[in-house]
Amino acid sequence: MPVACPEFRGTPFTAESMDFALAGPLSRPYCSRTSQVVVPVVSATSTAPSTPLPSFGDRYRVEREIGRGGMATVYLCTDTKFDRKVAIKLLHPDLAAAVGSDRFHREIKIATGLTHPNILPAHDSGEADGSLYYVMPFVEGESLRERLTRERQLPVQDAVRITTEIASALQYAHSTGIVHRDIKPENILLESHHAVLADFGIARAITSVADVQALTQTGMSLGTPAYMSPEQAMGEKHIDGRSDQYSLACVMYEMLAGYPPFMANTMQALVAKHLGEQVALLTTVRPAVPDELEDVVLRALEKVPADRFATMQEFADALNSVIATTGTWARRTGTKMTPLRSTRRHRAAATPSSRRWIQVAGAVGVVALVGIGFGAWHMTHRVPADSGDLDKKRIGVLYFSDDSKDGSLRHLADGMTESLIDQLSQVSALDVISKNGVLPFRGSPLGVDSIGRALKAGSIVRGSVEPTSGGVRVDVRLDDGASGVNIDKKTFTIPTAQILLAQDTIGAKVAELIRERVGEAVRLREQKLATKSPEAWLLVQQGERLHKDGDSLGLAGATAPALSAYTRADSLFARAEAADASWPTPPALRASVAYARALALRKDPASLPTVIDSGLAYADRALAVNARDADALEYKGKLQYLRITE
Repeated sequence: MPVACPEFRGTPFTAESMDFALAGPLSRPYCSRTSQVVVPVVSATSTAPSTPLPSFGDRYRVEREIGRGGMATVYLCTDTKFDRKVAIKLLHPDLAAAVGSDRFHREIKIATGLTHPNILPAHDSGEADGSLYYVMPFVEGESLRERLTRERQLPVQDAVRITTEIASALQYAHSTGIVHRDIKPENILLESHHAVLADFGIARAITSVADVQALTQTGMSLGTPAYMSPEQAMGEKHIDGRSDQYSLACVMYEMLAGYPPFMANTMQALVAKHLGEQVALLTTVRPAVPDELEDVVLRALEKVPADRFATMQEFADALNSVIATTGTWARRTGTKMTPLRSTRRHRAAATPSSRRWIQVAGAVGVVALVGIGFGAWHMTHRVPADSGDLDKKRIGVLYFSDDSKDGSLRHLADGMTESLIDQLSQVSALDVISKNGVLPFRGSPLGVDSIGRALKAGSIVRGSVEPTSGGVRVDVRLDDGASGVNIDKKTFTIPTAQILLAQDTIGAKVAELIRERVGEAVRLREQKLATKSPEAWLLVQQGERLHKDGDSLGLAGATAPALSAYTRADSLFARAEAADASWPTPPALRASVAYARALALRKDPASLPTVIDSGLAYADRALAVNARDADALEYKGKLQYLRITE
């Protein structure tokens, strides 16, 4: 069977790379800026293949290649009739042959009739170099994928706005009988706070192919697996707008959580999750998301189409209603449990309809081969069982879990995790992922293998802390980042009187595990600049919790509550500094708080100089104790940059 995208043979696939390799029309798209709507193109720094440029006749003069992916190549052209820039997408010949000329032009003609402010129109279609092409505007902007790559998680209000704008476009298309079938961040384009949906023509043309086997043999998939509805994954012939709703909800979930609702190492595993697994609650990843907003997203992600909103308009109305009544941030008491949420959270027995999806998940291999073409991918892109390409020396230390009943060990668990990251970062032989790098996976329901792939870490360290009669019990595990297989684990108990020494103890234990893992001596620094004051240490843990709360509130657009959290965090750090003036961490953290406050106060330029100057003073105090303190150096540089640019 022909290989789909042979350039990816033998490489591991994350959800994003599977998207690109199997169905993404463009490689790592961004959008070149010019006017109101957008068309994706590859990065200007990428090198286009040195292949001859095609000819599109006298009407369109080719300027250069601007994008290349699994289904098509995109060219920047000049429309000589109207003297305007356009983008022409030329299908790969094997795909064009499977689609057929008549069907392609008929579907593109239908797409040209879609006139909506949130739809990128198709101007024209034709044949060139033995293949098929269609013409789109060439305009300014960027793709949602590019923004997610840059920011990972979007502010709640931005996620809602983008979703409702695309929902409006889809409601219009659905009212004309057109289902898009390939909703994903690459096809959502952004320009001046305006979202536009692209690729109606090519998606409809490809998915209308009657000879599915012919399409399968090209190695193409009908849709993008990370965002594909269960019914589309099953290859059902008759799908409606509720399939697009599911896909759009997957995109919204990613905008809020930082990753799609399901991730897996193989195509079959990914589709099986869409068919049979419940979606992890958004609030476990991002507590600032209002409960009511989470309910709306989870309803749109129901496995059975009948359980979703009846139309895109209902989905959009529900989103707007939540924002109108709760805003983009809602305080939780920890006890709220609406009937909808309690049903999802405690669903122990599958309903008859959901059991159907779970049963058919066992036949995913057959369905994928016949209906979607996943079989070819699986045979040629197996993911290795061990870390393979993932560097074992790249370490991801996930936040330790607090297994106490009342959450009383949260500060201790956080402190141990962050101290371990700091200590391991001092070992030159290791590439340790930063605190900010692992923070999005705090409490994540994803498997170790999915997190390892997302972090590109061959080794994952996990841990838990729980109370005992005389102290705390700490469990530490070292797992393989690609397969999720446990390599080793250690358990030890720390007496209450020696809690402050727990950080060093854990560091030594993990060093032993990693030494065996990477096959070389890994030794933590013998001398660590740490506090001997229990009061100062505890104040710092409490302050960092407030600092993180402020960051989450700021991302959700709640500026006033965020500033309040930062003020309280700074107060705790000031008390810690007073308790141990020889410890550089508290003033360095005060500098980080000042930087966060400065970012939040950008709309109030009059107060910025005072905040920046105070932050620089804190950084200097930390550097006076330890001239090489990484945090102090980092935030001094950031604050100085702000002072220059603001």
